[in-house]
Amino acid sequence: MTKKFLIAGGGIGGLAAALALRRAGFAATVFERAPAFGEVGAGMSLWPNATRVLESWGVLDAVLQKGKPVTQFNLHRWDGRLISVIAMTGFQTPALCIHRADLHRALRDRLNPSSLETNQTLESFASGDSGVRARFVGGREMEADGLIGADGIKSIIRSQLHGAEEPTYRGYCIWRGIAPESAGMAGGHISETWGRGRRFGILPMGQGRICWYATRNGPPSQADAPEGRKAEVLALFRDWHKPIAGLIAATDPGDIMKSNAHDRNPLGQWGDGPVTLLGDAAHPLTPNIGQGACMAIEDAACLAKMLRRGAGVATAFRAYEAARGPRTAFIARRARRIGAIGQWENPWVVRGRDLATRLLLLRSPDTQLKSMYAYEA
Repeated sequence: MTKKFLIAGGGIGGLAAALALRRAGFAATVFERAPAFGEVGAGMSLWPNATRVLESWGVLDAVLQKGKPVTQFNLHRWDGRLISVIAMTGFQTPALCIHRADLHRALRDRLNPSSLETNQTLESFASGDSGVRARFVGGREMEADGLIGADGIKSIIRSQLHGAEEPTYRGYCIWRGIAPESAGMAGGHISETWGRGRRFGILPMGQGRICWYATRNGPPSQADAPEGRKAEVLALFRDWHKPIAGLIAATDPGDIMKSNAHDRNPLGQWGDGPVTLLGDAAHPLTPNIGQGACMAIEDAACLAKMLRRGAGVATAFRAYEAARGPRTAFIARRARRIGAIGQWENPWVVRGRDLATRLLLLRSPDTQLKSMYAYEA
């Protein structure tokens, strides 16, 4: 009899898990708390470790039609002077930038609509040797062979397994926006600019759109300035190199999102019995190396691989967690460290940071990249 799985959370991780399990011969139903799958989120990057998985699933071509391949990463000072340049070449599959909604749709289009349910919030679960029973808000109950929590950084499933704890704030907020593509921008180039306690990133994501992000040090839950979110960001970055101020000015104020940089410390074991976690529910990352969605896609591929081996669900889930734990902990530490370095404020320390980064990347630009991007999930 075909094993059946319940997946809580219909984001990138939940859909990736459903697709990986379906391709492996299992039945999976995704339960999303929102009333509909909508056009949510901003731009994002997908690196070769994830696009390799998407290619194996037959999704990469659809994603490439909507996104924009990345050929080069440029790191700047606030005044535009280059710190370093890294070519994104030599990998089996490309890096690319895409709107999150377009990736979500590409995954969703590969799934049977009957396996996707909206307006369903998981409330609790009970597990045993025979499987798991999930209870949803409103009283609905369902049974399955396994439960996968892909319900984000504030996961209900994680809270029931490990206790409710707030994520760890890392000292800075993040704005994200989408602007029309500017004339004269080099095709395929993405960039990040470092200042003192502030950063600005530019991600061309195809279809004439640019995703940008900006950061600033400060306490958690920083309120918007009285003059409004867009005016506040523009004032912070008005004197930075082109096209930063122009991108902010060209952005619809309603399209600018703001959040805090959060993550969590690694868990020793993600799940218990026929229950496990995936993506941000298991290992949320600060968004500094563009690996959040990539880790969820890797998780999904590894989870399906372990279940295909034919052991019991609980055994397969523990094998999956053992395989993914070190990898995701390494990526989380790296993302946290790069974010902390990019947010340094002391002017003398910042000058040393920029020089050291330039020299380090000149000497060995691809060593760390290969450890992230050449990984086989």
